[in-house]
Amino acid sequence: MTFLKLLCASLITSILLSTAAFAADRPNILLIMAEDMSGRVGAFGDTIAVTPNIDRLASEGILYPNTFTTAGVCSPSRAAHILSRHQVSVGAQHMRTSFFEESPYRTVPDSQFKAYPELLRREGYYTFTSWKLDYQFSGVFADSGPFSIWDYEGDNPSWNGREEGQPFFGFITLIESHEGQMFPAAVKKNNATGTRSQAVLPGQVVVPPYYPDSPVVRADIAQHYNNIQYMDQLVGDLLAGLEADGLADNTIIIWTTDHGDGLPRAKREVYDSGIKVPLIVHWPKRLRPEQSPEMQVDNRLVSFIDIGPSILQIAGVDIPEYMQGTAQLTLQPAPEQEYIYASKDRLDEFMFRERAVRNHQYKYILNLMPGQPGAKHIAYRDQLPMMMELWRQYDAEQLNSVQRFWFEPRPAQELYDIVADPYEINNLADNPEYSETLDQMRNALEAWRSTMPDYSDRPELEMARDFWPDGVQPVTSAPTIEVSSEGLTSIVPVDPDDSIGYRINNGRWRIYSEPFTLPTGSQIQAKAVRYGWAESPVVIKSQ
Repeated sequence: MTFLKLLCASLITSILLSTAAFAADRPNILLIMAEDMSGRVGAFGDTIAVTPNIDRLASEGILYPNTFTTAGVCSPSRAAHILSRHQVSVGAQHMRTSFFEESPYRTVPDSQFKAYPELLRREGYYTFTSWKLDYQFSGVFADSGPFSIWDYEGDNPSWNGREEGQPFFGFITLIESHEGQMFPAAVKKNNATGTRSQAVLPGQVVVPPYYPDSPVVRADIAQHYNNIQYMDQLVGDLLAGLEADGLADNTIIIWTTDHGDGLPRAKREVYDSGIKVPLIVHWPKRLRPEQSPEMQVDNRLVSFIDIGPSILQIAGVDIPEYMQGTAQLTLQPAPEQEYIYASKDRLDEFMFRERAVRNHQYKYILNLMPGQPGAKHIAYRDQLPMMMELWRQYDAEQLNSVQRFWFEPRPAQELYDIVADPYEINNLADNPEYSETLDQMRNALEAWRSTMPDYSDRPELEMARDFWPDGVQPVTSAPTIEVSSEGLTSIVPVDPDDSIGYRINNGRWRIYSEPFTLPTGSQIQAKAVRYGWAESPVVIKSQ
């Protein structure tokens, strides 16, 4: 190799490592998110759960037992989490955009709204995620979303792709506890491979009062526990990997789930069974204050939109004003909040519209489409043996009044005393003794709704055609590559809020944040994307 080529290679390497060096003294952060699971964890007081690895994580961390997702189903919840904004405020509230048959679309958030991993990436973090995206402005799976968010997304996520000394943010989804893993075909397949133990038996489980106590119901709940145990083993594998690579002492680990249990009257609902999730933040000993206890419980109310701001603050990255969450999960957290909020909108082919507010004692649900049943024949859910059993008993008039409530026309308002009634089966909305509480909670919900647009105020078809006119995905305009008289290379988007990526000499795609010097003889490629739109054509310039 000639001296000139060696010099150019050295200069390119220095460009690529500059942002890594900028962030080298920051902690690594790993977010592990199980699917479809409420607080069925030993550390959170469940004596049936077999979760030794998550319990070990909790033994050296902070537990947040009052954590809530913004929806009881994955796509809206994941959209809110990644943008740190309620899904109703960006048009991501329906499950899913891809299930809307009248006109294809993806959510198109305001162009200034960026996913928090992209902000980390701009500040020098190596970002990676597993195969599931599902943000509504992406598809469900990897390589379907804005290229600007992740350095790597796919089936083999790892921190090993980063530059030397570069901190990482990883987001791993574990599907093993998903609703679909209780479907008969999945159970049969998993049993054949020996990946699911039978540590929890049907006779051990607790059956909530809104279910009939039948063998089918008990079998599915037990299967759910056994799927959770397998998920816990994978958490153990991730922890072992960090230890083996010498990263455990500098990696903050957050473990949670994307919404509540994948069971009927839990998943998809705004009851606590659908939105209350366990969350642990594990701080390595060297990052904790001296004399702090290894295990702590913080009972503050935490919303999923608080995760992004918390991670940004931990990483030393400014929290944008457009984010609706606050940094609740840091060692110096934001002031505690009085309420959390959640929403329920279209589920597959069925339209719903509910808004909920919760404080430490009460839950208020406003049903903007009252009179229809909560339970409907959603084809995917109806594969669950337990759901088929509920339908059978409902049709045979074998359910009691508590168990029938979900199947019958719903009231316009529901109010529950969570402390006295954790299963939310005694609706107090019409009880005059609670009229003052009802007014307080209703006013809190209205105050929250007045702070932002709610995209369900208009028909989904109208919203979809605003996002994708005539059902066609818009294409982001290509950026321009400019070189100043001083030799600085700038990449200029047509819309200043477009996200920009670039690569040098066909190397790895990187996020653009500021001008840099491109070595003589090098080629640069650049492209732009707006969330929900197709990425731009690639532009090329040689120096």
